[in-house]
Amino acid sequence: MNEILREFSLQVDLAMEARDIVRGDTDQEIPGVVEEIEELTHGKITTIRIKDQAAAQRMGKPVGTYITIEAKDLRIRHPEVHEEVSRSIAAKLKGVVDRIDKNATVLIIGLGNWRATPDALGPKTVESSPVTRHYSRYAPQALVEGMRPVCAMAPGVLGTTGIETFEIIKGVVEKVQPALVLVIDSLSAQSTERIGTTIQISDTGIQPGSAVGTPSQQAINQQSLGVPVIAIGCPMVVNAAVIASQSIQVFCQNNNIQYNRQSSLNAIKPVLSYFGGSLTVTPKEIDDLVENISNVIAYGIAYALFPGISREQLELYAS
Repeated sequence: MNEILREFSLQVDLAMEARDIVRGDTDQEIPGVVEEIEELTHGKITTIRIKDQAAAQRMGKPVGTYITIEAKDLRIRHPEVHEEVSRSIAAKLKGVVDRIDKNATVLIIGLGNWRATPDALGPKTVESSPVTRHYSRYAPQALVEGMRPVCAMAPGVLGTTGIETFEIIKGVVEKVQPALVLVIDSLSAQSTERIGTTIQISDTGIQPGSAVGTPSQQAINQQSLGVPVIAIGCPMVVNAAVIASQSIQVFCQNNNIQYNRQSSLNAIKPVLSYFGGSLTVTPKEIDDLVENISNVIAYGIAYALFPGISREQLELYAS
C-alpha cells in the first residue's frame, strides 16, 4: 500500500487508515498514539490521539484528536442509524461547543464543488444546516429560546470562483469573527467499504481538495484562521490505483500466487497513465449517499449547537 501511495502521491485522509498503514502486518501499537473504542448499537466510535511530533511524522497526520464514527448501514436510508450517528456527532462536538460563549457566533463552512456530486458533501450539509445569525441580529423574536447565532457558507472551489478557498474563508472569518469554525468536506478512502459508512471528526483542521487529488497549499486550521477549527468529513471516493492494487492482491491470494508489489505497480501504472494516476472511483448511488450523509452531519452539528431543541424546530431554520 505504501508504494501505491507514494507512486501516485495519494493523501490518506482517515487517521484510522493512516494508523493501519503504519502498523502494517505487525499490528503493534505506535508510540505516541493512543486509541479508544466505544461501541454503539449500530456501529462503533474509534478515537485516535496523536500525542507528539514523532508520532505525527510517522502517521503523516498533525498532532491532535481524530474521532471516527463507523456504521455499516449509514449509507442507506435507515432513520434509527442516522439518528444514532447524528447524536454521536453531537456528543463528540459538545466539549468544544461548551467552551465557547452561548451568544458567540459559530461559522459552518461547506467545502467542495456543488457541481460534482462526490465533492458536494460540504455544500449539501450547509443546505441542511440551521442558520440563525440574521435572526439574532434583526428578528430575535423569531428564534426559539436557547438558539445561538450560526451562519454558514459554501465558498466553492478555485476552478469555479478563481479565488483560493482559504482566501474567501479568511476574509469571512475576519469580518464575522466567529468563536468556532466547523468545516465539512468530502474525503478520500483507501477502502471501498468506508465510502458513506465512516465519518471523521478532528480538531486539526482540513486540507481543501484532498478527496479529488488537488489539495490547496493552505490548510484551514486554528493556526491559519486564529479560531478553533473542527473538521468533519466522510469518504466519497477511492483512488483507482488503490482498488487495482487491492484487486491484484486478492487475485493472488485466491489463486495461491506469490504477490509482488513492484510487479503489481508496474501493471497498474500504464493503465492509469492517461489520467496521471488521479482517477477516482465513486459508487453509482453517490447522489443518495451525499444526501444521507449531509443530513446526518447537519443534524449532528445542530444537536450540538442547539441542545434541547427538537428536530422539527431545527428544520424551520435550515438554510
